[in-house]
Amino acid sequence: MNPRASDPRHCGGPTVIVVDDEPSFRLSLADALRDDGHPVLDYPSATAVPPLDTLPPDAVLLTDFEMPGLNGIELADAFRRTHPRGHVILLSAYALDDPVAARPWLRFVAKPVDYTTLHQLMHTL
Repeated sequence: MNPRASDPRHCGGPTVIVVDDEPSFRLSLADALRDDGHPVLDYPSATAVPPLDTLPPDAVLLTDFEMPGLNGIELADAFRRTHPRGHVILLSAYALDDPVAARPWLRFVAKPVDYTTLHQLMHTL
């Protein structure tokens, strides 16, 4: 699947990589981020994401936890190896206290996502 890239004339911050296997959620979240001025690439699974070292160095990974194949924690760990200063926001309807606590660089947002909360978090990274 080809990612949907934002209009290059609107660069309101780092590129956001949205990874979620629920199409309507992923696309609506990507659209909201684009409306906020972020360049966005979106993918339906961790395995659909291109090689991580080809992603922009200042990218922010916004990923669902529960996905087929690699889960969001596995993707976050791999992303962090290639982007040691990168930011990761994990989205989930599940309580993930242990995996999140073990990764102080990881931020957590509960689903259903309140976009105001996510927006504020994106602007504090």
